[in-house]
Amino acid sequence: MNDTFSTSASASEECDPEDRWLDLDKSWREFQRLLTWSHRVPADTGFDLVRGDVTYPEGYENGYLCHYGILTPEEAEVVARELAHIDKVDVLAMYVEKGRVGDRLREDVSYVGYHLERAKEFVSRRAAAGEGIVYRIG
Repeated sequence: MNDTFSTSASASEECDPEDRWLDLDKSWREFQRLLTWSHRVPADTGFDLVRGDVTYPEGYENGYLCHYGILTPEEAEVVARELAHIDKVDVLAMYVEKGRVGDRLREDVSYVGYHLERAKEFVSRRAAAGEGIVYRIG
């Protein structure tokens, strides 16, 4: 397993941003809820993909600073295994448990489910390549 992080492509290698960066949009907070849901242990290692929080140095109204974190190749491998056991049904169950219904339920499950599948594929690909992940919250 490679212990270094791939940070840029060589001159002869094309770098597809979709292949190097995972954009969870605003779903990161929902991922935190999903990965610490009542039937899970809060320290589940899948949570490592979204561990952290934004900060508001000048107050909530004036914007936030993103949180950046790093997963080693070994941690990425563990996160990939954890995420493989979570799917859209878990997302639906999380919202139903909270009492969400109707169109809002359908929209939220679709939105978070979409990002969950992208995250699973991305983390799995990085782990299979023996690479770590630099992630951003916010």
